Amino acid sequence: MRPRLKAALRRVERDPMTLQFGVHPLHTVVLTDVDDAVRRFLDLLDGTRGLGQAAAGSGLGDAQARELVDWLAGHGLIEDAAVRPAPLAGLTTDERDRLRPELGRLSLVSGDGGMDAMARRRAARVRLYGAGRVGARIAALLAAAGVGHLCVVDPGTARPEDVAPGGLVPAAVGLPREQGAVTLARQTAPGVDASPGASASHLGDRAYHPDLVVLAPVEPLDPALVHELTAEGVPHLLVTAFEGRGSVGPLVLPGLTPCLRCLDLARRDRDPAWPMVCARLGGYPPGEISCDVTLSCLVAAQAAGQALSHLDGTDVTNITWDVSPDWRWHRRTWKSHPECDCGRKDVISPTMVA
Repeated sequence: MRPRLKAALRRVERDPMTLQFGVHPLHTVVLTDVDDAVRRFLDLLDGTRGLGQAAAGSGLGDAQARELVDWLAGHGLIEDAAVRPAPLAGLTTDERDRLRPELGRLSLVSGDGGMDAMARRRAARVRLYGAGRVGARIAALLAAAGVGHLCVVDPGTARPEDVAPGGLVPAAVGLPREQGAVTLARQTAPGVDASPGASASHLGDRAYHPDLVVLAPVEPLDPALVHELTAEGVPHLLVTAFEGRGSVGPLVLPGLTPCLRCLDLARRDRDPAWPMVCARLGGYPPGEISCDVTLSCLVAAQAAGQALSHLDGTDVTNITWDVSPDWRWHRRTWKSHPECDCGRKDVISPTMVA
């Protein structure tokens, strides 16, 4: 082990004998009785030497050094620099520097400098359906956060109303939206493997099975696509923004969590005419309608965060987060509907029929 104090936490000297690690109230830890030997020892915890070398270089006894490192580790202040930065292999210096804030944030919840989570992101295959004001931003955010493989599916022509800060640019108008979103992702993160829907593999192709699908429809959502995702066992996250309101979730893990049909059945229970309304719309959600720039930005950020949580190994399921016109987020929970067969053991069978 080569112990290293987490660079993501700012160190502040309260007085000559007291150090504070972290500024945010949820991260703040205070170390007292900091004499010159302890201070030298802390300065040597930069990941370039082992514990014994740091102790010897500071004049701190081995037992005291071990006790202090255990205390630092117990408070989440230290990480092991000996962990190989494998997920950063092949990246340019600029790309590594660009990912440094992501690793800093990830390091706050791990002891490996965020390398395990970043490895997950770099290996992940994410497919995004919809590249309007919300979807294009999600593509850029995921690429910027280190996701290695993105496929954007939206052959629709980009319109002036699809252009937004951080999303599609004016030069994309008249081109397929997926092309504009792929260009945006590549410009944001040159190391990303981004491709348009024309090169997308079949969802049933296990060799290129997406780790996650994000549904951010610009037009009414195709129910056949939702059924295929469930039948193939592909995790998918629904993201909507229309009529001044946005919603993120639920994250569906087929066979394990409530599915989008469960939500439709719950709505039907409250409104018997709901199936007819959906049919008239051509699918639900209806797409991006009256989706202003602030709403689309909020929804895209929340969606990217939930997508990354899934890739990092922390699922947020059975929940939708809804943002209202007063910009407040509201949480709703969902249960499997008794009339839905999404919990059946054979739900991911490719031979399943409706």
